[in-house]
Amino acid sequence: MTTNLTPGATSARGAAHQAANSDAFNKAARVGFLAKGLVYALIGALAIQVAFGDSEKADQQGALQSVAEKPGGSVVLWLMVIGFVGYAVWRFSEAVWGRRDETDEKKRTLKRLGSAANGLIYLGFGVLAFRTVTAGSSGGSTSADVTATVLKWPGGQTIVFVAGLVVIAIAVGLTVRGLKTDFEKHLDTARMSPTTFKAVRRLGQVGYVARGVVFGLVGIFVCKAAMDYEPGKASGFDVALKSIAGAPFGQFLLVLAALGLICFGAYCVAEARYRRL
Repeated sequence: MTTNLTPGATSARGAAHQAANSDAFNKAARVGFLAKGLVYALIGALAIQVAFGDSEKADQQGALQSVAEKPGGSVVLWLMVIGFVGYAVWRFSEAVWGRRDETDEKKRTLKRLGSAANGLIYLGFGVLAFRTVTAGSSGGSTSADVTATVLKWPGGQTIVFVAGLVVIAIAVGLTVRGLKTDFEKHLDTARMSPTTFKAVRRLGQVGYVARGVVFGLVGIFVCKAAMDYEPGKASGFDVALKSIAGAPFGQFLLVLAALGLICFGAYCVAEARYRRL
């Protein structure tokens, strides 16, 4: 299928492509990796507090609220807003023009869809950070709220169940990526010393597996909510992490999961420097 574009449309498309790959957007994307790392590290820290009964909320909202409560927190949150939006725009540009490192057309299409989904997720994080810094509150729609709304739609149970399966598939993908160290291909390893490379590789392995475990639990809860038609059973990171605490040796396992998320946060900081954009 061919698409005939006028010279003006071609020029506009080229200008948009160039803007999306400009130094400004690349720098904003790198700030986004830093913001992403900070959020995951804070979720991990909050989860450790949950394990010892010192905190009640270990999710993205709790992480952002903890930043807001610190001295200078509003400045950090504004930087996170810029970073998340920049990261989202960078992902959307991949969705439009495809990833430069992928030549297989089928894989390229799937990765474009994945980039679009990532863009939406981190744009949502940007909105959440914006609400936190402007209203002093991290209030917003929870997973249960969204699930309750979707379950009321025609075919809502099927939609929610499929969404849960998608989350579980993502969890498997994250775990495999960590075990196989597939994330390395996106890093400019030539700029790393051997010691740095080993450290970043280990952080990525542990971090991706930890994310996979937590995402897997989230997906299971979403599927269960659909099967039982109980929106309140849907959950995000917070309930997923607390469910680990309820297992045998739960406190120990929750601390391990929390340390894994902190490792992923540290990996994102390294990614901010070494990621190929």
